[in-house]
Amino acid sequence: MANSIEYFRDSLSECKGLLVDFFVVLALFLGVAAIILILYHLFLVKQSHLKEYWLPIVDNGGKVIGRVARSVSFETPGKYQHPVIRILISKGRSIYLLPRRFEFFPEYGLYDYPIEYLMEFGKSIEETISEIQKKYFPNSPQPRFLLKYKHENKFGNWQILLYNLRVEDEKDLMGFDKSKGKFWTIPQLQENFGKAFFSSVLEGELDFIKTIIDINGLPT
Repeated sequence: MANSIEYFRDSLSECKGLLVDFFVVLALFLGVAAIILILYHLFLVKQSHLKEYWLPIVDNGGKVIGRVARSVSFETPGKYQHPVIRILISKGRSIYLLPRRFEFFPEYGLYDYPIEYLMEFGKSIEETISEIQKKYFPNSPQPRFLLKYKHENKFGNWQILLYNLRVEDEKDLMGFDKSKGKFWTIPQLQENFGKAFFSSVLEGELDFIKTIIDINGLPT
């Protein structure tokens, strides 16, 4: 009987030892699993930040005062002001237009400049212009700055940086659906002004463009 009790005690002690070892291993496993999950979560957050398009926030003078994710800015339209590069493409006294296709302004399908670029945080205007040039008009000179002004719509507040690109022919342009685009003269623009044919952004610039052309033509 005594031997049986002693055997039972030894067995119980061994079981306790095995249970302790099991829980130690389980705790280590759960700890490692938790660390892996945390690292994976941090990786996903980092990847999402890398994929997010960050917009510079600018004051009325054009100085960058911060940044915000594009998705956040679009969820709170009007809270921030962002710079937008617009490039007026001209040939002689005519302007090249295409139906709008950009997501951060309304008036889809109305005629406007084919190049309109929402600037990315961390890139200078010069870098942005250079990237646009390589993509759309690599064989032409850099566009010339014309005007900076503020435009507001239901999508937000925008600081427009208007540039002029002089081309000799439509063949100088790349990356556009040219079947829908053409050069318009100022009289043609004026004839269709206010008839929901052109974007409100373009119509707001028309008087300025016409004045420049009337004085000495579009600058080179």
